[in-house]
Amino acid sequence: MITEPKLGLRFRLPILALVILSMLAGLWAALARVGWSMPELRPNLTGIHGHLMIGGVLGTLITLERAVALAGLAGQRWHWSYLAPMSSAAGAVLLVLWGAEPLPKLLITAGSVGIVVIFRAILRRHYATYTLVMTLGGVAWLTSNLAWLANQPTYQIVHWWIAFLILTIVGERLELSRIRRISARASGMFTGAVGVYLVGVVLTLFALDGGVRLAGVGQMMLALWLFRYDIAGQTIRKRGLPRFVAACLLIGYGWLAVGGVLGTIFGAVYAGFQYDALLHSLLLGFVFSMIFGHAPIIFPAITGKPIHFSPLSYLYLGLLHLSLLVRVGGSLAGSLEVRQWGGLFNVIAVLIFLGATFYNLRRAPRPITR
Repeated sequence: MITEPKLGLRFRLPILALVILSMLAGLWAALARVGWSMPELRPNLTGIHGHLMIGGVLGTLITLERAVALAGLAGQRWHWSYLAPMSSAAGAVLLVLWGAEPLPKLLITAGSVGIVVIFRAILRRHYATYTLVMTLGGVAWLTSNLAWLANQPTYQIVHWWIAFLILTIVGERLELSRIRRISARASGMFTGAVGVYLVGVVLTLFALDGGVRLAGVGQMMLALWLFRYDIAGQTIRKRGLPRFVAACLLIGYGWLAVGGVLGTIFGAVYAGFQYDALLHSLLLGFVFSMIFGHAPIIFPAITGKPIHFSPLSYLYLGLLHLSLLVRVGGSLAGSLEVRQWGGLFNVIAVLIFLGATFYNLRRAPRPITR
């Protein structure tokens, strides 16, 4: 990647700070949402937990990562692509302060418009299957936000939010899998799995039950493809950071398959235990595994500093997945108390991850100029 002038940090670090603050608010809401008695930061914060975490936090983080890459290619200290994560980050903060009012929703939607424009610029530079899939992920986020502006119910648009995350991640993994020089047959299998998944997601707009079930089949197909062809199957045999990243990825693919199985079995769910098990298998099990695994790449790119890897990172990785097993098991068994405890340790795992990541950034020997 072409390096970007170090002054680009002036634009990136404030956005990252807003992302972290929004995430902390979202984790607070998560504890209240699973039933813990928490002091109320603001009215109805629990009601916007998903909107905040997916659109305000994860959406901003992904958009910022793409903006950094595009600015680096341009070699500019300021690049227009930073406007997109700035918009969604501001929307996330206002979402916490004001709730789901028009302005926060419009700002986050503007961020999703921005990521589509960013991906279009990337496509013009390099058209490939993986860049197209990531662009479709951006379109899915924009579609979900437009539906949100139109006051469509969360249980319907959440599948488009999830599609944004899944398509972005699998597109990135396909890009890295080029190292293995996968065959035309394997590429065709990937395209078929994405196609099945996308048809299911689109179908949720018209027939939610059938759409969720078909999307679940697509998720299982994608998980199987990733297990078979992703480079994590090779790097898991290495030591240190490569093995940790591979462990995060492979466990995440397992949760993607679990989410696919649950979606295929449950179909349309609107709230309650099954809804919680389905969504968090994907959003915590799959997506946060990817965040844990990609953090050693994403955070140095944003902060301009390398990250020190410690084997203690396996502690928060293990805690997240053990507690998620408890949470999903409690949900499937219909136990509110078991789900509560699982949810509590989910949050603790994420907090440890955040603390460890910034501690390891501070231990880095010297800055990287970007």
